[in-house]
Amino acid sequence: MKPLRRSTALGLLVLSVHLAACLDVDEAVDQFCNRQPGACLDDASDAGPDGNGSLDGGNDGGGPDGEDGGPHGGGDGGSDAGTEGGPPDGGHEPPGWKSVAPMQARRTGHTATELRNGRVLVVGGSSSGNTPTNTTELYTVSSNSWSPGPALGTARMDHTATLLPNGNVLVVGGRGPGGGALNSAEIYDAEANEWTPANPIPLGARASHAAVLLPSGKVLVAGGGNSHLDGLNTAALYHPDNDSWTDAGSLNVKRNVLTLTLLEEGVVVAIGGFNAAGAETTAEVYDSNQPEAGWRLLLAQMEHGRHGHASTWLPSGRILVTGSLEGSPGRVLKAAELFQLSSTSWTPQAEMMEARFFHTATALPSGEVLIAGGYSSPYAMPRASAEIFRRDGSWEFIAPMSSARVNHTATWLESGSVLIIGGTDGAAVLNTAERYVP
Repeated sequence: MKPLRRSTALGLLVLSVHLAACLDVDEAVDQFCNRQPGACLDDASDAGPDGNGSLDGGNDGGGPDGEDGGPHGGGDGGSDAGTEGGPPDGGHEPPGWKSVAPMQARRTGHTATELRNGRVLVVGGSSSGNTPTNTTELYTVSSNSWSPGPALGTARMDHTATLLPNGNVLVVGGRGPGGGALNSAEIYDAEANEWTPANPIPLGARASHAAVLLPSGKVLVAGGGNSHLDGLNTAALYHPDNDSWTDAGSLNVKRNVLTLTLLEEGVVVAIGGFNAAGAETTAEVYDSNQPEAGWRLLLAQMEHGRHGHASTWLPSGRILVTGSLEGSPGRVLKAAELFQLSSTSWTPQAEMMEARFFHTATALPSGEVLIAGGYSSPYAMPRASAEIFRRDGSWEFIAPMSSARVNHTATWLESGSVLIIGGTDGAAVLNTAERYVP
């Protein structure tokens, strides 16, 4: 799918949102175009794609991104695009799942970031499930091919990777070769195709934390943990201009495996995560325009504790939160909720078709959300199933992925599809990849 003109994006939003009288459509379009880098072009004929290409949630997601479901099930949801990995004959690809060439290495706990040169940078992870690697590789979307990337200075998994305004990528923390959490950081220079050390993050080593790019160009890193038993409440801001860190204040609650989601005008919402007390029902807000105010704990709480969940920004300005592992020994939830900043309130939604945690959730240009993979029972067999959160609030199964997956990534590509990479199927770490075309 080629980038949309703003007028087309407006049409999609009008179709995709139940318009209340209070909805500012122009503002919604601006927010959608700002948060879907490359998805919108100005209506002028010489406009070109820009933006940071990162969704979070992830897990950038991303916010940490990928999808899974039932065991090795399902056929292709549509005809394949062929070996070129793009639209056939320069046209629009038929919807459904498309085959992708396998990676050169098996990976779980890795990151995948689309660069501005049409490639996707895949960093670290583990081929065994426990021992991290320092290898990287690059996927070229137009040729559906992989090439080796430069080695990291430190092997790592369960780290974050954030695309910076200058097109470089900041990688922070994770678990190192000995299994312990890291405080080190590295910068990938996309033009030079090389890694350089960055100043380490202060306030403690961390893994399974979250990171988000702010409108100022700074990167907010928060939470995570240095063990599987508790979480951290520290946060820091990375300044790319001078390779420095400043304290971003303490979260009110320790949060390991949390999500950070950027809302309008630089407001970030930290949601869920776990600590020694279990999965958190709370969320808190950081306003990057008023950093001296620190983190504000919200009085309204979610209906369920959230650990291994996903948080997805919607064009309506709300956040969709899906899935969780709650309690001990734990139950996996189908529950979904919507967060509204203006009222700082949570609204329960229709349940997903399948219970999930450590799944992926990817925002689509239509205003819908693709959910894929994850566990449906505590650390049992991952799933290959996938479903869509529709604009009317309903859920619908789509064709499953070619493989069950958990701890994979899902990355929205400017060319118009979601790239699913790696993870584990419960028996082995995967080097397979696939694309979903909406």
